[in-house]
Amino acid sequence: MGIFEPFRAIGYITASVPFSVQRLGTETFVTVSVGKSWQIYNCAKLSLVLVGPQLPKKIRALASYRDYTFAAYGKNIAVFKRAHQVATWSRHTAKVNLLILFGEHILSVDIDGNIFIWAFKGIDQNHAPIGRILLEDKFSPTCIMHPDTYLNKVILGSQEGSLQLWNISTKKKLYEFKGWKSSICCCISSPALDVVAVGCADGKIHVHNIRYDEEIVTFTHSTRGAVTALSFSTDGQPLLASGGSSGVISIWNLEKRRLQSVIREAHDSSIISLHFFANEPVLMSSSADNSVKMWIFDTSDGDPRLLRFRSGHSAPPVCIRFYANGRHILSAGQDRAFRLFSVIQDQQSRELSQRHVSKRAKKLRLKEEEIKLKPVISFDVAEIRERDWCNVVTCHMDTAQAYVWRLQNFVLGEHILKPCPENPTPVKACAISACGNFAVLGTAGGWIERFNLQSGISRGSYMDMSERNSCAHDVEVVGVACDSTNTLMISAGYHGDIKVWDFKGRELKSRWKIGCSLVKIVYHRSNGLLATVADDLVSRLFDVMALRMVCKF
Repeated sequence: MGIFEPFRAIGYITASVPFSVQRLGTETFVTVSVGKSWQIYNCAKLSLVLVGPQLPKKIRALASYRDYTFAAYGKNIAVFKRAHQVATWSRHTAKVNLLILFGEHILSVDIDGNIFIWAFKGIDQNHAPIGRILLEDKFSPTCIMHPDTYLNKVILGSQEGSLQLWNISTKKKLYEFKGWKSSICCCISSPALDVVAVGCADGKIHVHNIRYDEEIVTFTHSTRGAVTALSFSTDGQPLLASGGSSGVISIWNLEKRRLQSVIREAHDSSIISLHFFANEPVLMSSSADNSVKMWIFDTSDGDPRLLRFRSGHSAPPVCIRFYANGRHILSAGQDRAFRLFSVIQDQQSRELSQRHVSKRAKKLRLKEEEIKLKPVISFDVAEIRERDWCNVVTCHMDTAQAYVWRLQNFVLGEHILKPCPENPTPVKACAISACGNFAVLGTAGGWIERFNLQSGISRGSYMDMSERNSCAHDVEVVGVACDSTNTLMISAGYHGDIKVWDFKGRELKSRWKIGCSLVKIVYHRSNGLLATVADDLVSRLFDVMALRMVCKF
């Protein structure tokens, strides 16, 4: 293994690839894709059991059987026994989109309509498929399933809207169902013989008898978008769960032929897969919003409630910092969430609470995301005062105040820091002193103010009397930093002026100009070096004590 090889993804729960569920003894395991790798969770507590190695390309489909995991990437299929790759199947000439476990065989379907049949029992000896089927030209496969008790037969759904029944051993097409003039997105077998449910792009679900080619019942989603996932309950309740591209899960009662309940805010993005556990009133869902959730049907009115979940950022992280000697990572994302990820124990990862968000969202009938604070643009943390008071301060996009967080309890703090209340401008930069007592904030109006973190009270502002507005900088403050002994405070303005202040007395000690616009500064406390990033694509290192440039890159 090389020194800079990818090791594992943190905070990545699932990608937009359907998961694969299997039972081993009394335990149930779910295999999910995380980009170029895959992970296996034990469904009892959604704890991480196994992480697969990195593949050259992103995973497009998954299947699992006992110790084996099959992952399609590009035109190839990788075969793993536990976490070790034992084979690579590469006969496809186009990208593989679908994998299905079929007895002791795996069927793989590519986007050109080639189906290969692979035997994986004698995996170590042969890498050749034992059969191949070529679908017709005007049939682009979107889903594949095996109807129960139908020997050697599979049903394929297409983008054109038709369904075909194929015999795998004779490699013949047995029957073609007309379809419903809408692209087919998913198809699953029901506990009743000869009955399948088909989800279409027009938001309709067709429960169909394939023996007599007869429609039994049709359900229509009230929300716009395609039906992307389906699952039948097998614990005796006549339920069908369906997920749409809008992130809503609908539960249909098959006996009464009507909608039983809707989980409105189930996910923030399209539902990728649904699965009812065998003989249990528990439904598992995964979504493109990077989360896996389990819902239990145990309330008197038959509505499901959230049982347990694993989630990460649903939009890219913007700022990240190591915390607690590298054991944790603090991360703020574009999805307005502020999270703590454990590098060692995956179960300890969590989102920091912004106080009753879901309750307030329900009351105001808004999405949770709309009620959260705006995305964080920068934050600072001091580990030394974690047990005493708030030890994280965050600046948010277009927000004229900064927020503090108490990491010991994983909650938003009680104080809101408002610099320059007479002329409020968005807070752009923040730093916490080495002692953990003070937070220094810089604003878009060039104002720099110091606050006490314990009380949230202002402790004076830094002013340069030579500036015409009598504030710290005449332009936006792009960065602030404090040294390790609380003697100096360094600030940087957008126009390229760096100023060094006396931390306690708040007087200006020295300044120097870079000569072009600054984007960011980073101060290294233990050696007193300041790194600056400027618009001329040059990174410069300054020694703050000696007030000179050390080197530039």
